[in-house]
Amino acid sequence: MATIILNRPDKHNALTGEMMEDFVSILNEMNNSSDVRVLLLTGAGEKSFCSGADLGGMSENNEQHILNYKAHVTKYKSCLLAIHQLKKPIIAAVNGYALAGGLGLAAVCDITFANERALFGAPEINVGLWGMMISAPLFQTIGSKKTYELFYTGKKVNALEAKEMGLVNAVYPDSELMGEVTQFARQLAKRNPTALTLGREAMQMIQGMDYEKSLNYLRDQVLILGETEDSKEGMTAFLEKREAIWNGR
Repeated sequence: MATIILNRPDKHNALTGEMMEDFVSILNEMNNSSDVRVLLLTGAGEKSFCSGADLGGMSENNEQHILNYKAHVTKYKSCLLAIHQLKKPIIAAVNGYALAGGLGLAAVCDITFANERALFGAPEINVGLWGMMISAPLFQTIGSKKTYELFYTGKKVNALEAKEMGLVNAVYPDSELMGEVTQFARQLAKRNPTALTLGREAMQMIQGMDYEKSLNYLRDQVLILGETEDSKEGMTAFLEKREAIWNGR
């Protein structure tokens, strides 16, 4: 298990361009590491998971502002895409505010846990903007109706409301969040890594796919998975009543 911490607690872990570049680089490194089977994403400090993009450094010059903003949005897109294309499970531990781009990060992760203080929202409309980039993971996670509600109102919802929406899997007291998430991640890391990789990829692929086409695709993936060394080892270990030894193949 590897933990990635967004580390700007004094700025509510708002994302700078450099942070997003580092984030994508770290994800790619962890994705290619045979020693890492599960990723955990959280924010530093006690107030925020991530409050979105840090636009405070934008130039007042209109032309330069547009160029800076375009570069910032492009880097954020790379963050969402890097998570989407991971070969390994990624879990979010939301320990406070998850707003705007932070909401997108919480939504795009496979599993999202939150503490009781967590607040989720897309406040862009309050300053005349729209959460364009985060629409994609939110539509997939909570559907269009709830996404429109968050975007139109700009309101913040608490952890329990987010759980009812389907954005959060479980809510824990502040003092228990990281312990619960770590335990979950460690249990997940004991699973067949080949099954996790192929299974996650399959679930990503069938989104938006024609139903019959998705069934045909999934049938083929079952056959591919069944021929892997890890799957054969899993069945053998089950029959021999022992722990499986995974090799990632």
